[in-house]
Amino acid sequence: MLIRQDFQNHETMPPRLYMNQIMDNVSRVYCFLWDNKDKKHRFTTTWKNLSLRYNKNLFRTSLRKLNDQGLVSYKEDDKGVLVELVAWK
Repeated sequence: MLIRQDFQNHETMPPRLYMNQIMDNVSRVYCFLWDNKDKKHRFTTTWKNLSLRYNKNLFRTSLRKLNDQGLVSYKEDDKGVLVELVAWK
């Protein structure tokens, strides 16, 4: 018997910490960007601040994969990175 999952109610969804454990790196980075974006759907940080949470190369690889799928656009330099999440229409 199949049980319908009602994803409109956040109480029935798995806990966020559990989801972070089972998500792959690309999904985890996308959720991190989504949670920390500003009102213009942008995220800016320095590599030093980002390295407290992520490995720089792993984060850059995830950004490239998200960019290839059209989910983000980004610009990086020696000091940090600027990421813009693509709007859903």
